[in-house]
Amino acid sequence: MPDDTQIRAQTRTRSGAATVEVPPAVLLVAMSYWPEPAGSAPMMTDLATAFAAAGSATTVLTARPNYPGHKVYDDYVDGRRDRGVVDGVQVERFATIPPKGGGLRARLVHEGVLHASFLAARASGRVRAHTAVLSLCPSIFSVAVADRFKAPGGRHVAIVHDIQSGLAGALGLGGGAAVKALRALERTALNRADAVVVLSEPMRDVLRELGVTVPIAVIPPHLDTELIHPLPRPEGRPPTVLYSGAFARKQGLEVVLDMAALLRTQVPAARVVLRGEGGIEAELRARAQTLRLENVTFEPLTPKHRLNEGLAEGDVHLVPQRPEGAAFAMPGKAVTIMAAGRPFVCTCEPGAALERLGAEVGAFLCTPPADAAAMADAVTMLLDNPALCAAMGRRGRAWAEDNASRPVALARYARLLRGEEV
Repeated sequence: MPDDTQIRAQTRTRSGAATVEVPPAVLLVAMSYWPEPAGSAPMMTDLATAFAAAGSATTVLTARPNYPGHKVYDDYVDGRRDRGVVDGVQVERFATIPPKGGGLRARLVHEGVLHASFLAARASGRVRAHTAVLSLCPSIFSVAVADRFKAPGGRHVAIVHDIQSGLAGALGLGGGAAVKALRALERTALNRADAVVVLSEPMRDVLRELGVTVPIAVIPPHLDTELIHPLPRPEGRPPTVLYSGAFARKQGLEVVLDMAALLRTQVPAARVVLRGEGGIEAELRARAQTLRLENVTFEPLTPKHRLNEGLAEGDVHLVPQRPEGAAFAMPGKAVTIMAAGRPFVCTCEPGAALERLGAEVGAFLCTPPADAAAMADAVTMLLDNPALCAAMGRRGRAWAEDNASRPVALARYARLLRGEEV
């Protein structure tokens, strides 16, 4: 059994082996977790399993899986899988009411019911207090309740993947009073944490403007770079442009369909694949039919055990996002695509997190939001230049190994939980 001292674990990066001191026990409070295939779940799952593999007794509080659809997965509805050990992690699941549609009220009901269950689990003793606690936003309620699970003298680090009040206001998901109340909750909850992690510099700037005064560290999205790695493209497949993820309003997927209409002329042999599910799937399918996009196909998300092969099927990937929400979130799929050694085309405004990363790494192309012609031209240039794609893929892979691999992220989070700077 772990004691109260730090546990030393060996990890390996491109530069060689490194020793990481991890807490004897870690609690993660996260609304999304495995087997959800998109959003924050893959990254949080990897973080939890990394701590467990390094020797921490790791527990996760989460919902019965339901994202990116609108209902709990069939195998989890009856609650028989609410408790169990998965990849060395003790997973504690709780019932919720998945939101139908993208409205703020439905999301608040979903998150409120879930986090009330978390608090009940603490009160009943089902989950004990920990000296090392990590919480994930979304939802800000996870951050707010995580303090109840922190033992005296412990540390709570809040990981902010989405700034909910900013996204809600920018995307018109709630009224002014609701957004104002959400902003106040974010400021209060985050300032009660010992430290905050964001995914990009613009997100840190937004939180400072919001009134968050605790230390804020920038740690990019991470993943298991041994699981996700470059593979040769499948033989005999047409040139493929791939989007994979949630079909949600904040992605701005309308530009992808408009781009596909132009691509029919520019690269007639190419196909555009949209993999995923979500609230606007019916709209997207209807628009593709209206535009007679024979070069567009819709597919379900790739299962986790085939994720690497699925990524290899895309010669060029797409990372669209609406500009209104770009300062409040950082798409984790960008890092996954780079780890797979593939280039992508994203939409962003000058100064956005992706634009800064693109200038630093040189692994992808940025185009203006809602500019289908610019996206089509960028995709065409990449499809017509395999050598450029390969070079961009190598740069992206190297950056992912050095900045977003499991050992790098584990070491940074472990230092934050010890009260050190990263």
